[in-house]
Amino acid sequence: MTRNNHFLMGFTFLSFAITSLLNASSGKVEPTLFENLIGILVSSALIFSLIKGYLTVNKIWKRRKNEEVANSISIVAAMLGFAVGFPFLLNSIMITNDYFSAAKSVIALMLAFVFTMIGTGYYVDSNRGVGFITLLGRALNLERKESGDLISDMLRPKGARKIIDILTKLAAIDDDIAQEEIDLINQFTAKWNIDIPKLTAGKPDEVTNLVALKALVQSYLDEGPDTEVAEALVDLINMMAEADDEVTKEEAMAVAEFTGMIAHYVSSEKGGDMEMYEVNIVPQDDDQIGAVKELLPELDVVQDRGGRVFKVGRYFSEEYSEAVCAKYISIGLYSNSTKIKVDFSKES
Repeated sequence: MTRNNHFLMGFTFLSFAITSLLNASSGKVEPTLFENLIGILVSSALIFSLIKGYLTVNKIWKRRKNEEVANSISIVAAMLGFAVGFPFLLNSIMITNDYFSAAKSVIALMLAFVFTMIGTGYYVDSNRGVGFITLLGRALNLERKESGDLISDMLRPKGARKIIDILTKLAAIDDDIAQEEIDLINQFTAKWNIDIPKLTAGKPDEVTNLVALKALVQSYLDEGPDTEVAEALVDLINMMAEADDEVTKEEAMAVAEFTGMIAHYVSSEKGGDMEMYEVNIVPQDDDQIGAVKELLPELDVVQDRGGRVFKVGRYFSEEYSEAVCAKYISIGLYSNSTKIKVDFSKES
């Protein structure tokens, strides 16, 4: 006979024994075969509840001293376990004499106790010497602050605050914030319940830097938003640029670059090639090599097309790459933009 068969027979016998004992304690005489079968199933469920409770506690018990684990437990939900468990326990013992339900209530109360203790941070080393009431107060206060996070996340997309930051900086990219742009931003801050400093129409306090705005968009994409939300951001960026019925050169450049960035993000899982524009600085002598190294210390000079170049970066729109080139040309460094095909499936 196999080990599994031994286990099955033992489990069935144990279930039958528990059923018989509980039936005897409740005053039942000679239960029918069907009643015995139901009793076995119920006692099996009780045993499984014990196993489930043990496995649940075992996983978290090993990590009870971890503060992040303690903070991840809802102290209110754990304490509600007492509010639910005690009435059912009393009802099962004193009124219905349902000892199976009473046993399950005891298991639930034990779990509630363990999760309450861990959730307060009682076992965290840094909380040694702190009273239980103080720990409970801290846990309840944290719960209060975080209680609306799930609902907020369900109502607003991932990275919503960065989307607002992107729109705000895009509005100021042409050194003038239109009231229509403010109205559009306020529409989404109200919808997503996000507080931002009050915006006023006219000249902004700080003109947006294209490079900084591109970095912000990339930071948003690095968070891994849903592709549908990322695609919707393209529409938002276009709406922002056209909000005042006038698309400036700076806005057009930003829209073209960011549309390319988002399009790449959305299609990246499909693989394949994508056209980009690579900006290079071509130093004319050793003095310019030194100047570039001082200006852009993170870049290394490389040999390319028979000469020494600094590869500044790759961009998704020709207009944006030309603007980057113009920036370096204005300080006396020869720079050019070259169209290339990039296979992102081979990029590290």
